[in-house]
Amino acid sequence: MSQNKWEYKIVNHHNSTTMGYSNPETEEFKEKNKDKDWKLEMRNIAINKLGQEGWEISGINGNDEIYLKRKI
Repeated sequence: MSQNKWEYKIVNHHNSTTMGYSNPETEEFKEKNKDKDWKLEMRNIAINKLGQEGWEISGINGNDEIYLKRKI
């Protein structure tokens, strides 16, 4: 039986800076998405990017922390 090895990551999506956006990038994003919930849109983009890097959501703590894992 093979054993999988995992690496883990906790991502805080409290605000745009913790999602990797600078203040100018955030303001531009807000302007382009002013008719939507821009924070939710930004959070979805960040989560999808992590998914493309192989990360899987393993848990969520409220609205701010997302626990991720991926095989190594």
